[in-house]
Amino acid sequence: MPVLFLTIFASVMPASIILPMLPFIGQKYDATSFQISLLFTLMPALMIVVSPIWGKLSDKFGRKPILMASLATSSLTFIIFGMADSIDSMFVARALQGITGGNVSICFAMIADSTSHENRAKYLGYGSGATALAFFIGPVFGGLLMGSDLDTFTHATPSFLAAGLSFLATLIALVFLKETRPGEKRRTALRQSQEERGITSNTADETPRIPVGRVVLALMIIQFFIGGYVGGSDQFSFAFWAQGLHDWGPSDVSYGMASMGLAYMVATIGLVGPLSKHLGDVGAYFVGAVTNVVGLSIFLYGSNAWVSVAGLWIAIIGIGVWNTVLFGVLTKVSPEDKVGYMLGLSNGTAMVGRVIGPLIAGSFFLDVSPVLPFIVTLGLVVVVMLNAGRLVWQVRQVKNSRS
Repeated sequence: MPVLFLTIFASVMPASIILPMLPFIGQKYDATSFQISLLFTLMPALMIVVSPIWGKLSDKFGRKPILMASLATSSLTFIIFGMADSIDSMFVARALQGITGGNVSICFAMIADSTSHENRAKYLGYGSGATALAFFIGPVFGGLLMGSDLDTFTHATPSFLAAGLSFLATLIALVFLKETRPGEKRRTALRQSQEERGITSNTADETPRIPVGRVVLALMIIQFFIGGYVGGSDQFSFAFWAQGLHDWGPSDVSYGMASMGLAYMVATIGLVGPLSKHLGDVGAYFVGAVTNVVGLSIFLYGSNAWVSVAGLWIAIIGIGVWNTVLFGVLTKVSPEDKVGYMLGLSNGTAMVGRVIGPLIAGSFFLDVSPVLPFIVTLGLVVVVMLNAGRLVWQVRQVKNSRS
């Protein structure tokens, strides 16, 4: 399992290095705010389509070979991005990054393959923590390498570093990572071998699945959309908020984004496991949503920039909790042979939110006010909080009826 977390970290780092550069790349090449938002969202937009495909391929052919294919091709796309010298060529590179970017959902499927229902939320939290650690460290490297202002700004060096890290993740997966779900042919051969020896099931099949209807699954997927929208809109709008209202430069924005990654890491590594253990998944979901609402409220009404940033830090802790718990619940209710596909679908749906959030913010909200995107996301998280409260009440009613 530690090798898998290291693979997640190394596979996410490249994108986290690139992310804080995008608004300033657009400014350097005289792009409009809408073009910058497209540059920001093109990669997740294509991941909407390809993530379920990568997941389904890993269900059929095995996790490890599909993961390595995704990582190796991602490395090439970051080289292309580093060599790009125009907005148009950068759009092409970002599109290729989206097409090859199915590795995180595959890694999460491998965590689900390797854990029981009882400890799955905790280990998925560790996986999300590895992602958050990458988004904490990556922007720092990006900020150091791209320069402190537009006159010295460069995107090539950070991009080539990202390519090297993606290649390193490929090597880690190749040498150290063990297959958690063999391909279809190997599973058939394994079942035949077990039947010949009088074995009717294996340990992976002994974990019970919780059957739910399509409506419940659809509602869960909507929650992933909201999580993606909130995260994408807030992350995209932060640079404009910091630069427009507080005169922060590229490096300052990068360090601010790094602190967001640290907040997410605190939530996923330090809080998801204990909260799920003591409050259950639904209770942890509610606490995370409430924390998210409180943090966004502090951000919007903070007396100065540092109070607002502290509020945003709290809000990210909240979304880190409730979003990660949802991943754990999804793996428990999905059919065993479709876990990879469902995680890919949920990841793709979250990417829909990540695309729409920045697009709307860049096209409409930021022209009105740099705080308007955060007001909208606060409203969405209030809806999540109310839904979580409803679920807590329903669970309590069920417990009371049984007692």
